[in-house]
Amino acid sequence: MFRNIKILSSLLALLLLLGQCKETYISPYKSPTTGYLVVEGYIAKGPTSFTLSRVIALPGDSALPAVRGASVQVEGSDNSVYPLAETGIGVYSADTLPLNPTAKYRLRITTGSDTYLSDLVEYKTTPPIDSINWIRDPSGVNIYVNTHDPAGNTRYYQWDYQETWQYTSAEFSAYRFKAQSAHDGSDSVVARADSEYVYNCYRNRASTVLFLGTSTKLAQDEIYRQPLTFISSARQELSVLYSINVKQYALTKEAYEFLSLMKANTESLGSIFDAQPSELRGNIHSLTHPEEPVVGYISAGSIQQQRMFISQTQVPGWGYFFACDHPDHLVVPDSLDFYFKADMFTPLARQYGQFGFIGWTGNYMLCVDCTVQGGTTKKPSFWPY
Repeated sequence: MFRNIKILSSLLALLLLLGQCKETYISPYKSPTTGYLVVEGYIAKGPTSFTLSRVIALPGDSALPAVRGASVQVEGSDNSVYPLAETGIGVYSADTLPLNPTAKYRLRITTGSDTYLSDLVEYKTTPPIDSINWIRDPSGVNIYVNTHDPAGNTRYYQWDYQETWQYTSAEFSAYRFKAQSAHDGSDSVVARADSEYVYNCYRNRASTVLFLGTSTKLAQDEIYRQPLTFISSARQELSVLYSINVKQYALTKEAYEFLSLMKANTESLGSIFDAQPSELRGNIHSLTHPEEPVVGYISAGSIQQQRMFISQTQVPGWGYFFACDHPDHLVVPDSLDFYFKADMFTPLARQYGQFGFIGWTGNYMLCVDCTVQGGTTKKPSFWPY
């Protein structure tokens, strides 16, 4: 459920070394060669997913190694048991969990000969998101979330989000190069099928920081204009159509305090003169090695989500412009292999002269194929058009 685990994992390794700043400290417990377990996820009424990985040594500049082949299950105080299947590399999920709001829940993990078990946690009912709003100023667009609990039972909140946006390449390509095969004749240029167009693409990006809020100091259980993200002017995100899907979680006081401490630790690593990281102790423990730290905090409850769109027409004068730095090049039939087979150019359109067809215009793939910029041509199922 929390983000910036990579930084947190490096922090955990750092905590074991802090004593060296003043005097040598030899820990009675030796870190396992595989690294401490990192648990990310939320026990939800509905789709539930947990990611298991291992901490890495400082400087922590590589991906966390995933934990594969584990046995993971959710257990309820009402004696219910819900196994989670390994659905990805280190990802354990269930399509739906019929949780009982009056029960408490915990997570059990077995990796090889080691077993980990979380504390039982209460089920928290998350109130709906009231709205997601945005405000434009000369520097860009700020996006906020608003919510409240009329019953006053929540008080502690967390959010994360998934951004998706549409963008285009600089030039439209109606043709593609078809290399010679054993059954075909010579190399040729053919018209693209609808599924082969590379002009419109879609990119995704998940939030990577912790967004926490509390209304404990307010008379009403209300969160107003909780900042989520900022999009600078002239960026690609708002060049065509942008979407953000925000998820909201209700937390216990203990979960909020843990995540707040983690947020403070990960955001205060500026210099040796900053406040030193505090020790992070979650609510999941190793039964095999009780002294072994485990990174993570297990919470349970319902999840609320809401999606919002912003189109380029809503931000006139946005300033984004992607043009090709190179002029189109005429490729005559005798030069197909030299220009197109070597992926130097991508064909754009047929070109005609005074006496008929003379060849194809082409340009560099970066100008023509939107997937080169990291997106995919597959339109999301939720896209409005």
